[in-house]
Amino acid sequence: MKIKKWMIVTTASVFLFAACGLQEADDYVDENYTFVDAVQNNTNTNDQAMLYRTNQSLQETAAELIDVEQPEKIGQEVDGRQVLVYNNEFIILTQDPDNPGSTLVEVAEDEFVRTHYNPGFFSGMLLGSLLNGRFGSNWERTQTNRCRYNDGGCYSGGGYYGGGTFSNGSYGRGSTFRGGGPGEGK
Repeated sequence: MKIKKWMIVTTASVFLFAACGLQEADDYVDENYTFVDAVQNNTNTNDQAMLYRTNQSLQETAAELIDVEQPEKIGQEVDGRQVLVYNNEFIILTQDPDNPGSTLVEVAEDEFVRTHYNPGFFSGMLLGSLLNGRFGSNWERTQTNRCRYNDGGCYSGGGYYGGGTFSNGSYGRGSTFRGGGPGEGK
């Protein structure tokens, strides 16, 4: 009987220590990559995206993050961009236009992507059905129309947050490289 209890305690301890060693991809990005910029909604500071830079290629960065935490979905690499979809967030990788050996890494929670991204940004990387399944059955069409008719309400992610304003009055801080920030009309 003592051996059985000892085996249960030992097995439970091994699983507990193994679980403690697991790291989420967003925490890994925050701890290992250089913070560059942030954009957030004035009315809800939890509604934000954080931008980082790493001195690795897009492929190396994607492989590293996939090793840290397996995404729910790995988007196709298209035009120097790739998206990794996790439980409650998107990690968007973009080859740095100013330094092809570097990658810009944007970490955005689901709500930020749902509210602020232009669905066309994901064209070729993810299927619209995946986004509609995640954000609501009609999200792609509704968000496309909102982006088209609400000047400054949507953007194409990763890169320059040029201090533009969202249609709801929130803003993005500026940084030194070009991309497509909120309100930049991309």
